[in-house]
Amino acid sequence: MTALASGLLWGLLSLGAALLGLWWAQHPFWRGFFFMNGAWGLVDGALGLYSLGREAPGNLREILLLNAGLDVLYLLGGTLLLLRGRKPQHRGFGLAILVQGGFLLIFDLGHALRLAG
Repeated sequence: MTALASGLLWGLLSLGAALLGLWWAQHPFWRGFFFMNGAWGLVDGALGLYSLGREAPGNLREILLLNAGLDVLYLLGGTLLLLRGRKPQHRGFGLAILVQGGFLLIFDLGHALRLAG
């Protein structure tokens, strides 16, 4: 599966899960979790759609490695929200950021390594 296809698929899955979860969830923790996943899904999907038909930049590997560094920051921020959030909704945001940041770290590193070899 290409990077574009896997990114678009992840965005659509995140958005679909968010819509179902927001319909189902009553507790603020889970509403926060699904809301934040939906927001990330929208952004991931929009970036994937923007990339359709465009050629990858020559420095794509460096961009992916930079993004991996940012992904680590997302994971740190998500951990802080999950552990120190004052409201259940904020802790739900933190868990969603951990899920999304974890996927992005694997995605970015995996594709950067594939470009290296």
